[in-house]
Parts: sequence; C-alpha cells; structure tokens
Amino acid sequence: MKILVIDDEKPTLSMFKLFLTAYGYEVHTAENGEKGLAIFKEIQPEIVFTDIRMPGMDGLEVLRQIRASNQRSQVIIITGHGDMEKAMAALDLDASDFINKPVERKALNSALTRAEKRNRMPRDLCFELTPVQAADCLEIYVQGKLAVSGKSAFEALSGFEAKSPITRAIFLFDESFAIDREGISLLMAGVQQLKEKGIQVFMKGLSYNYYRFFQMAGMDKMAVIEAELPGEFGDALP
Repeated sequence: MKILVIDDEKPTLSMFKLFLTAYGYEVHTAENGEKGLAIFKEIQPEIVFTDIRMPGMDGLEVLRQIRASNQRSQVIIITGHGDMEKAMAALDLDASDFINKPVERKALNSALTRAEKRNRMPRDLCFELTPVQAADCLEIYVQGKLAVSGKSAFEALSGFEAKSPITRAIFLFDESFAIDREGISLLMAGVQQLKEKGIQVFMKGLSYNYYRFFQMAGMDKMAVIEAELPGEFGDALP
C-alpha cells in the first residue's frame, strides 16, 4: 500500500518514513503542498498524511484538491495541539482522520488502522442512527458521516418512545463514523437533550484520534467517552 506524507519539516518526514517503512508501506514524501499534489497525481496513494500549516499551499488546500480529484484516498491531517478551528475546517472538507504533533505511536497506529478499514468501505455509506432499548439503557448505533443531513435522525431520537424509564444512553460508533462541523452541533444538542431528561450519556467505539478531537470540542464534559486505544499511552515518536 502506498502512503504519501506532506510536511515542510524534514525531521517529521524522516520520522514518518522510518516508521511507515518499518510497517511495510511504500512511503513517498514531499516538503510542500505543490510537490505533494504532483506526487499524488503520479502515484495515486491509498493514504495521505499532510501537515495543516505549511508555507505556500497549506494542508487544507491540499485536502480540497485531493477531494476534488479523488474520493478513494484517505487523507489524514496533521494538526498542532489544540488547533480546533483548523481541525473543524478539515472535517468540513471530508478529512478521513487527524493526528496531533508531537505524533504519538498510538495515534499513528489508530489513524492507519482506520484508514485501511475505510478504504474497504463504500464511499456513499448513508448516515444511520439506530436506537435500541435494553432495560433501562438506550443503545444508539451510529454509522456513516454525521452532517446536517442527519438532523431528521436526531429529531426522531428526541421523540423515541421508551418502553420503560431510561437512565443511561450509549452512543456506539462503528468504523465508518465520520463527522463535520454541523454534525458536531447536532450531536452535542442531542446529548444535551438526553441529559436534560436525567439520562447519563456514554460514547464507545471512537478511534483514539476522534476521542482526542471530542475532548477538544468539550464533548467529554457532557458524556463519558471510551476510545479504542491501540498500544500504551504516552508513547511519543521522536
């Protein structure tokens, strides 16, 4: 499988090339967005890592142009810690995933695992929100990309008729889950409605990187979030 890494910092490129090659990938690198797009068009990699802040063409423009020409490649954005607005903008442009600098091994492993799985999924997977009651718990299965089109699903969730009182709600995200700015607003509003009914909210199945993003968005103040955590905490790459 071919991977392209675009970053203006040579140590970052060297680190990615070292570890990704050791994982068995065919790794190509570029020091700026223009060169990265030229290599992308030539080799058509399955996975692209691109830094979001670069001189000249930044990572958002790289993502925008890749999405305009190719819907199959998984584009993973490399962001600075706490760069919430840029991460939001990347999600609006259908970024596959994102990781923060300094890059942790578990974050890299999570992004690679998710990208490979998403490569095997249909691109036109519809968003689905499926509530199922089990005793006092409402299990809410989430599939596909949550965007403004998911508003009707959350309206249906707010009108869900429980067979008996519910004290807990668990959002269960599958591997196809993605979200954009409007989707985050919908999800937070849905969680808030559940909390106002006295229901404790949990979230399970998020990738490690989405878990970190939800923390940045303040979702962890509203719900108990559990992530799929590959490897050990604190394992930063050099």
